Amino acid sequence: MLSKEDGLPDRNIYPIYQDRAGAIWIGTWNGGLVRFNQGKLTTFCTADGLISDRIDSIGEDGDGVLWVATSPGLQTMRNGRFKPVQNEIFRTREDVRTIHLDREGTLWFGTSEGLVRCQNGLWSVIRAKDGLASDDVRVIIDGRAGNLWMGSYGGLTSLDHGQFKRWTEADGLPSNSIRALYEDREGVLWIGTYDGGLGRLQEGRFTRYTVREGLFNNGVFQILEDSKGYLWMSCNRGIYRVLKSELNEFAKGSRRAISSIAYGKSEGMRNAECNGGLWPAGIRTRKGELWFPTQDGVAVIDPERVRVNLRPPPVVIESSLVDREPAEVEKVIRISPAGQNLEIHYTALSLLNSDQIKFKYKLTGLDRDWVEAGVRRTAYYSHLPPGNYVFTVIAANSDGVWNTEGKSLAVVVLPPFYRTWWFMTLALAAAGASGWLAWQIRHSQLQRAHAAQQQFSRQLIASQEAERKRIAGELHDSLGQSLAIIKNRALLSLSTPSDHERALEQLREISEASTEAIGELKEIAHDLRPYQLDRLGLTSAIESMIKNMAEARDLRLTLQFDRIDGLFSSEQEINIFRIVQEGINNVAKHAEATEATVTIRKNSGSLEIVVRDNGRGFVSGADAVNGGTRGGFGLTGIAERARLLGGSCDLSSIPGQGTTITITIALKPERKANVP
Repeated sequence: MLSKEDGLPDRNIYPIYQDRAGAIWIGTWNGGLVRFNQGKLTTFCTADGLISDRIDSIGEDGDGVLWVATSPGLQTMRNGRFKPVQNEIFRTREDVRTIHLDREGTLWFGTSEGLVRCQNGLWSVIRAKDGLASDDVRVIIDGRAGNLWMGSYGGLTSLDHGQFKRWTEADGLPSNSIRALYEDREGVLWIGTYDGGLGRLQEGRFTRYTVREGLFNNGVFQILEDSKGYLWMSCNRGIYRVLKSELNEFAKGSRRAISSIAYGKSEGMRNAECNGGLWPAGIRTRKGELWFPTQDGVAVIDPERVRVNLRPPPVVIESSLVDREPAEVEKVIRISPAGQNLEIHYTALSLLNSDQIKFKYKLTGLDRDWVEAGVRRTAYYSHLPPGNYVFTVIAANSDGVWNTEGKSLAVVVLPPFYRTWWFMTLALAAAGASGWLAWQIRHSQLQRAHAAQQQFSRQLIASQEAERKRIAGELHDSLGQSLAIIKNRALLSLSTPSDHERALEQLREISEASTEAIGELKEIAHDLRPYQLDRLGLTSAIESMIKNMAEARDLRLTLQFDRIDGLFSSEQEINIFRIVQEGINNVAKHAEATEATVTIRKNSGSLEIVVRDNGRGFVSGADAVNGGTRGGFGLTGIAERARLLGGSCDLSSIPGQGTTITITIALKPERKANVP
């Protein structure tokens, strides 16, 4: 360490620069400029020609002239003499944050108001409108591809043969607040940010490293590489290093986390807080030493002399708590079903940098991978599912050497009674029994339904055969006999051609027989399909049929009709007609009623047919329905026709008070009545 006690004029240090001759220049916050050469410190202040004792940045041109930016002012120093830079551009710019000499001998100055270029004595300013990511430029370095890399508080910029390309957080940049840039031999660009972690850019692809991935701190003020392949970085909590190969493996996806080794007061730093934002914020000298500016002097590290602790720390599980109650760690931890929270406290023993020991733990049976605990020494679990687990914790010393064996502890979470094997067995048995019983009930229902369907089919076939037999009998007995009479009378008339009066009598008899035969034929045809449906329409056909039947039976009948013509197809209309016909037949033949009401109403989306009488009634139920088959299908036929129409049949009957049959048929939306 170099501090005020060692001859520095101020504790607060910012830029550090090594010139071509090997001298190291140290810029202080309020003590002027210091040269360190061959172990000797020399201070330059306002008394020696500096405009200000606050040094913002240091650089050197191709002639070996030192350029020093103060606040305010820009000066050159040759042979110990300072000379102000007389240029209109810097009269309004008092904050030059970085000074860089590129390969072609051009000087570049990063300011808060743009990038200033001095080429062959000509000065110019480049701003964000010209292609920069931001006007607030903090760091400039040469790229191995011949370009310039510029980091600013606003993003990253590349200038290649006059062409600008820029990146921001929207493109994958870890943070827009860039404080450090470093390009290694492989052409990988490393990006240090104020508080967004470390960035890596290779072939257009960004990778971000933060404390979540194992970085010591999200602040990266300077990036320096040593001969062993470590990247050394500074932040406001100290200096830390990361093996570059681990960073590359993480970027390729072959590693899930990285290890950082931190250095602070315990390693000899007077103040762990490092400074950044003014360039250069640290250097690697020609001897390989690393110099970092801090709040109390300069931290000097010789990576070759840094000792590595190769001994892994032994791990100890100290205690455990279940719902804040102590639990034995020497035995298996058993958690009751009511247990909610588990805490396990662990540690590792090391005499060197014990506060930098890092831990990983895993609860086998729950965690798929190791939990990166960092320096935290407590594991928390809540609401663990019932089961057997093994908790294992491992640790690494401050140099990243891991104790992979660690320490383990068995944990058993007892299940509640309803998750025990015996309860599950009983539950499965009960479920099986319930399923078997439900199957039996359903099977019985299906059997009964199948039997009812078979019974109905038999009744249907029997009814059809009876109807065919009736029609055949009527054709043979009545119509056949009438036609035979007509034939015989015609033959008789032909056999007595001379008897004119006799012939006229026979023709009258033939006419009467023909009229009677035509009537019988109409009655048979009406039973097959009422001719009124085609001539009068469904509504009038039903009205005519009901009135004729009521007159024949001396039945006082009340009709309440909506017109329903055009609501159904011709095949459906015959079913509607037969439903009403069978309902009135039941009233006339079996009910012994004196009054009846037939109502046909169109409701919202449905048609309702109600046949009500004041007859003797009966005990309603399946037997009554199945028993009402006298003279045809009976009530079963009505129900079946309603089902074919997509409707339902409800029967209500009270002995001595009458019967009500209600048919409800759903109407399709596209059906529209053709009302004359």
